[in-house]
Amino acid sequence: MNIMVTGANGGYGSYAIDYLQKFAPEANIFGLVRSESKGANLKKKGINVRIGDYSDADSMVKALRGIDRLLFVSSTIPGIQKNVVDAAKINNVQYIAYTSIFQPEHSKFGLEINHKQTEQWIKESGIPYTILRDSWYMEVNQALFDYAKKTQQFPYFATKGQLSFALRREYAEAGARVIATGNYGHIINLAGDPKTYREIALATQKALETYLDIKEVEMSEFIPDLVLSGISQNLAAMSEGYQEYTLKGNNGEDTADNSEFEKVLGHPLTDLASAIKELTN
Repeated sequence: MNIMVTGANGGYGSYAIDYLQKFAPEANIFGLVRSESKGANLKKKGINVRIGDYSDADSMVKALRGIDRLLFVSSTIPGIQKNVVDAAKINNVQYIAYTSIFQPEHSKFGLEINHKQTEQWIKESGIPYTILRDSWYMEVNQALFDYAKKTQQFPYFATKGQLSFALRREYAEAGARVIATGNYGHIINLAGDPKTYREIALATQKALETYLDIKEVEMSEFIPDLVLSGISQNLAAMSEGYQEYTLKGNNGEDTADNSEFEKVLGHPLTDLASAIKELTN
């Protein structure tokens, strides 16, 4: 059996390939990358490398030749993912697992538009499929974890609302398990139990094993304080964006629970403090 993982040199794809080598040792594992140089590390792991770009329909048709199952790691660029679905259909791919977004009926920074469209293309293709409705990566809060470690402070302005997340590697493990098995239902909700930012702060204190000055701040103060301590502007802006999203509410986050996720994994998700410790080591 030939299994392909797209985005194979990215964070999710790299983890998924490592898990697949454990879960499907008899399979021929292929990784899709956009250039030979990006596939160098995969070749060292014994992975078959194919070159392709979602925006190049012909390259995707060539890349998916002979592939039986496809772990389709999503892109944020609108429109181009149809090329992947069309190439899978042309090549008679037998099964697709696609990394979509949790609760796409709600606003998710506009990302839900692309995901809903791609889900529809997959359904219309006639190829057996599973949609992996992934919630957020815990890594979206990396700026706060790094700042807390540096300064023993945890500032936040999302004083209400909740956010659902888990570690990137846990989503990748679930994806690898689904594509290795190939007999899941059409939709799987992969979400952690939702947390408030106060709960995240207390878990960070536990992870770092030190007292933190946990304080509510104005949104206007948040990024300047983090950047002044040496946290990158991009990471700080990401944390600001997710806090603003949490604060606004009406986003489906409070309906999340981890039952389907843990059923797919076959074990519990990493507890919040342990996961934060992992991200700060």
